[in-house]
Amino acid sequence: MNNNIKLLVLACIMILSSCSGESESGQDTNANKGFLKIGSQTVELSQGYLENFGIRGNAYNIDFSLRSKSISAAEDGAVVYFELFSSLQNNLAKGDYSYGGFSEATAYTFTKWGQSLLGKNINAEKGALSITDGTSIRPTEGTFKVTENGEKYKVSFAGKGTASIYKDGVIAATQNNVSFSMQYFGDVKKSEGKIFSSSAGKKGLSPIAEKDHSPIFN
Repeated sequence: MNNNIKLLVLACIMILSSCSGESESGQDTNANKGFLKIGSQTVELSQGYLENFGIRGNAYNIDFSLRSKSISAAEDGAVVYFELFSSLQNNLAKGDYSYGGFSEATAYTFTKWGQSLLGKNINAEKGALSITDGTSIRPTEGTFKVTENGEKYKVSFAGKGTASIYKDGVIAATQNNVSFSMQYFGDVKKSEGKIFSSSAGKKGLSPIAEKDHSPIFN
């Protein structure tokens, strides 16, 4: 009798453990996952954004951004921003995107205006992304890959860029050919991109068209 009770209790424990494992596995599957790595530093990414800036040439100007849960001064955070040209409207077509120019507006390319930041106190001010303490890097080569573009997006990047090291909001050093990478799988919030003009800062020059990065921070 005692042996039967022990076997019954053991069976119940195994069933509960199995259900718990399946539940946790389901939660992991549904969660947004990703990271940005610059040099030896890595920060997790938790949310994606896609902004449609309309047609240009024979392609669509799509901006893709990612961010970590925190971008405050309290801990290291991360923001990833890429400006790309896609063959699809309101979506990034599956495939590999290489470095290209904005003027050419060629599908399956990304421009030099991309920017990834890793460190403390990341902001969007006057149409530009800034960081108080950490690294800001702009891509100069590499491959941006889109593997999935349905209900969830799966993207990655591996390449090099020009990195600026900031201390107290001032550039302390600049390095070329710095390796950086990112991966992300999860939800993407879509919106229509907004552009505003700001003063060029010098007399006689026309205003500069800048993109509004507020969706990343709202």
